[in-house]
Amino acid sequence: MHRVGFLINPIAGMGGRVGLKGTDGMLDEALRRGAEPVAPGKAAKTLTRFRVLAVEAVPPLEVRWITCTGAMGAPSWRKYCEPG
Repeated sequence: MHRVGFLINPIAGMGGRVGLKGTDGMLDEALRRGAEPVAPGKAAKTLTRFRVLAVEAVPPLEVRWITCTGAMGAPSWRKYCEPG
């Protein structure tokens, strides 16, 4: 069994899309300029692809996931990786 840590920086990438050099101390300004979160969408693509690769591996890859609560991981993991 492999352990995989999964976490998202939910504000990553928001500043650059609105002409800032990041969001460190500038999140309110980024939001004022119309920034929207991009990290959850990228995480969804990553989890979807990982799940396919894990199932297609020979033998299938067994994974124990470790993640954070809230916007930093758990909701995305549940949506794309939770068994059932």
